[in-house]
Amino acid sequence: MTTPEIAPSTGPRNIAGLPMPSDPGLLFDPSRRTRVIRRPEGRFPFPVPNGWFIVARSGELRAGDVLPLYYFGRDLVLFRGQDGAPYVLDAHCPHLGAHLAVGGQVEEGCIRCPFHGWSFDGASGRCVDVPYDEHEHIPRRAEIRAFPTVERNGMVWAWHHLTGGEPFYEVPQVPEFDDPDWSPIVVREFEIATCCQEMAENNVDRAHFKYVHGTDAIPEEEFHIDGAYKRAVGAGGDFVREGYGLGLGVLRLKGWTTFISSTTPIDEDNVHVRWIFTSPRSLGEDAAERAADMFCGGISQDIPIWENKVYRPRPVLRPMEREISEHRRWSRQFYSFPEDA
Repeated sequence: MTTPEIAPSTGPRNIAGLPMPSDPGLLFDPSRRTRVIRRPEGRFPFPVPNGWFIVARSGELRAGDVLPLYYFGRDLVLFRGQDGAPYVLDAHCPHLGAHLAVGGQVEEGCIRCPFHGWSFDGASGRCVDVPYDEHEHIPRRAEIRAFPTVERNGMVWAWHHLTGGEPFYEVPQVPEFDDPDWSPIVVREFEIATCCQEMAENNVDRAHFKYVHGTDAIPEEEFHIDGAYKRAVGAGGDFVREGYGLGLGVLRLKGWTTFISSTTPIDEDNVHVRWIFTSPRSLGEDAAERAADMFCGGISQDIPIWENKVYRPRPVLRPMEREISEHRRWSRQFYSFPEDA
């Protein structure tokens, strides 16, 4: 009997861990990632969280520009009004469903639908003009969901709340980004098949640093929580991480780098990560690049774990892992459910 020939695998083979190998290329080339889980969707028992999330870089959007987006499990349209402000709306016109990013025209702070010319206010989502109709009354139903936006730290941020609630914390201004003694920002962005809570939980899972990242010891940190805000301090005060909600963090490593970490939900199972770095100019022109490369190497060790694990609602934890349980309790405040509407 002839043994059938087996075609060689085109994907990455199994990798040895303890620690996991560092491979920054995984961030930007998903085809190189090891994925053995058969059903990567539906691994997490919670919806897209409420919070502020980056949807674009400021430099990507000029006055009058219109961009299609897909975040929060929905099609969106981002445009910059002639007034200079960015606006984010649900993408589809409530009239007959056209996608506003495909031919839509910006007029002042509004966008006009390419299908029948209906115009929608970017701040409220309300229809303000139906050009061919003699009736002045525009029904309340003629509106699109509008997402609050702010432009800060060189990025455009949108507020997502599953049931339409107002923002309950702010996007912090990072002064280093505007300080002439600090370098121009360096941005790294990539997608990962995981969710915001899983990525944030990594920060309090202290034991994994030794076994995934190969540190000499399990790090010790002090935690402070105040509502939607969380701060961790380690390395004798030289490391400070501030968290705002589940998708926004500001990390400072004294004398080396400051960076923003934003984790934007694409849907319940996937995120778009953006890291924005700066460093003191005194460290050299490439200091922020070197910091970015180091952190990208570190997260490349986490990606194979994240993309193949499942969420255990009742994990078997050791006493020193109480921060994981505390983090999960803290995270609950950032979720709404349809029945809450």
